[in-house]
Amino acid sequence: MELFSFSLSGVPILLSASENGLFLHPIRNEHFGHPFLLCSGYKTGFSGCIYNDSLYYAYINRENLLLLRRLHESVLLFRPEINTTVIYREPQLIVFNNILFLFYSEEESNSYRIKLRLPFSDTTIRLPESIQTAYPEPPHLSVQATEHYLYLFLTVGTSSISYRYTREGNFEPICTEAEHLSTLRLPWEAEKKQLEQGLMQAIRLSEQQQNLLSEKEQTLQLTKAKLTECEQNRQQTAQTLAHTTNLLDRAKSQYNELMQVAEQYRQEAMKWYGKFTDRH
Repeated sequence: MELFSFSLSGVPILLSASENGLFLHPIRNEHFGHPFLLCSGYKTGFSGCIYNDSLYYAYINRENLLLLRRLHESVLLFRPEINTTVIYREPQLIVFNNILFLFYSEEESNSYRIKLRLPFSDTTIRLPESIQTAYPEPPHLSVQATEHYLYLFLTVGTSSISYRYTREGNFEPICTEAEHLSTLRLPWEAEKKQLEQGLMQAIRLSEQQQNLLSEKEQTLQLTKAKLTECEQNRQQTAQTLAHTTNLLDRAKSQYNELMQVAEQYRQEAMKWYGKFTDRH
């Protein structure tokens, strides 16, 4: 299952895609509600974006049809002509200059082509020849929009082609040198790098907290062990003290008994001594 999150007017939206279909997960009071089915027959290639305050999403169904829909509407907004020899791949929805772009690729007779449609515009944009040409292996297209440009980065095998589309409707080739390319990708790569750094920092803090918790847990276990040992020693000392007190009480009792016997012997001896002295 794949999860996709969006924000519409500050309201979070969560969609999930699986072999059972596309599902919307309502969020109420920061809790997920019971998901309900948006459409069945989902196969692959989900892509979505916010356009004119609505969520639009494209996907490929089990009949290998590329479909475009809008959230909470059952009307099918776009579908290419049915062709049983064509296999659709990797649809991508993106908004630039308040226009909704739909990129996708077609596979036919072991060749691949990148296609572009504008579902809600009568204008047709012709891709550069180097992008829309037929390729012998599947191409991978990455599109990113900034305020002034729509960037297209196409990779086929070990080769790459990059263009930027302007607000004036022109495709401009971009130097593919790594340093220049990285500066052109800066508007979103910098944010991505910042998010990655934040994630790594959060992971490190989590590890530090885990280590601190482990140390505290070890200290707590040692303290518990010492307390248990002290309690055992206290109980042993109490038992020894009670035994010693018992011995002392018994010795004292025996001593008192012996003193009583000795006193009786002394008194008896005095009597005999008195009788002996009276006769002489």
